[in-house]
Amino acid sequence: MSDDLVNTLQQLADLLQTQRTLGVALANIAEAATVSVPGCDAATIALSIGGRPATAAMTGIVALELDMVQYDSDDGPCLTSFRDASTLRLDLYEQGETFPHIAIAAQRVGIRAVLSVPAIWGAETIATLNLYSRTGPFDESEDRRCRARCPGRHRSQPLTQFVATRAVVEEAQRNTDDHSQISLATGLLIGSQDCTREQAEGLLRQAAVDDEQTILQIAQRIIKQHDTTR
Repeated sequence: MSDDLVNTLQQLADLLQTQRTLGVALANIAEAATVSVPGCDAATIALSIGGRPATAAMTGIVALELDMVQYDSDDGPCLTSFRDASTLRLDLYEQGETFPHIAIAAQRVGIRAVLSVPAIWGAETIATLNLYSRTGPFDESEDRRCRARCPGRHRSQPLTQFVATRAVVEEAQRNTDDHSQISLATGLLIGSQDCTREQAEGLLRQAAVDDEQTILQIAQRIIKQHDTTR
């Protein structure tokens, strides 16, 4: 990771306790990564839910779509990073045979490279920071910097500062499933309705009022409709 990203995330770590929700904190991390890492066009953060990753924050619908391709196939660079607790840097043009289904999906949306970095708490991977690039592979120095900071294990210490405090982990275990479903439904609305995140969230709230249901119930319905029409 670049020194700028490390400094940004460390500053955000100090603000974690002031954030109203876990989602806001994670969105800030994803945004910081997108603007700070050279060549990064979109980012996601996947949290561990029952031992499996689920996207909890994103900065672009393209990144969410590629995360979902990996979840559907139960394979991919982000899942490998999560399972192996190791940083994975991949040029999908030159190394596409490693994950051919991801390479094909990435080519369709103009993504060339991915960098996935795990956040580890104790012996457990609790999240991955996943960066996507349209312009080319991430510089190898990003991977070396990760290894230099964490001898023997590839870890994202700044991200861990956010996600792996006791309060955040406990909140994630209780509420992340609901948050991730709402976040996923919001992302699907952004893609299908060509709207902003704020507009998508407004559509969820309005549908909840109109149908006399909770926002979570509306989100689950949107996800189910998306799955049945794929």
